[in-house]
Amino acid sequence: MVKIKPIIGIVGRLYSGESNIICAEEVRLAVTKFGGIPLLILPVDKYEMSCKNLYSEEEIKDLENVLNLCDGFILPGGDTWYILDEVVIDYAIKWDKPLLAICLGMQALSKVLSGDERIGYDNTIKNDTFINHLEPNKSYVHSVIIDKNSKLYNIIGEQEIWVNSRHSYHVPLINNNLVNARSSDGLIEGVELKDRKFIIGVQWHPESLIDKDESSRKIFSKFISSSQKFH
Repeated sequence: MVKIKPIIGIVGRLYSGESNIICAEEVRLAVTKFGGIPLLILPVDKYEMSCKNLYSEEEIKDLENVLNLCDGFILPGGDTWYILDEVVIDYAIKWDKPLLAICLGMQALSKVLSGDERIGYDNTIKNDTFINHLEPNKSYVHSVIIDKNSKLYNIIGEQEIWVNSRHSYHVPLINNNLVNARSSDGLIEGVELKDRKFIIGVQWHPESLIDKDESSRKIFSKFISSSQKFH
């Protein structure tokens, strides 16, 4: 039996003030470092990348032709998520394909898992706690407590880890069975689906820490191995 490198679909991001849809280099490098092949997933609709333009059935079929090429998916951080993110999430859940959702991606995943059917609607709220969660220049900002009954704990093997933090908004209340980690101020730092192979979201950025942080390496290693193909 021969291992075949898994193709990892990375959703493209359009950042405020930019005119190019991009893939964060740290995410691409993390995928290749752990044995995956990165593939940038772009919108297939004829309009601008937007939360407002609903996908037609034909456009969803076109997108699924791309998603069928992928063995796993990453929803990276960014400014705004789009209908594209929600289509990818629904697809990953339906076909039980591994999905790693990071920061904004975790917020999109949480929104879908919450059952909120308002497509493209951002239901996050502004941070207002004693921890400053927006410190993009620091490697470690605060600790995270991981649920011992979670898939995330099985991957990392530690109940408390230190993480970076780059978000101004956070996920509001969600079914506690979906939450796998919280910061000491109570904010949701991770979500997961326990009945799927690997549908996990984290609020921090493990792709930025893989050269110095064992827990980040474990997350990417497990994600890629869960996406692994054999021939």
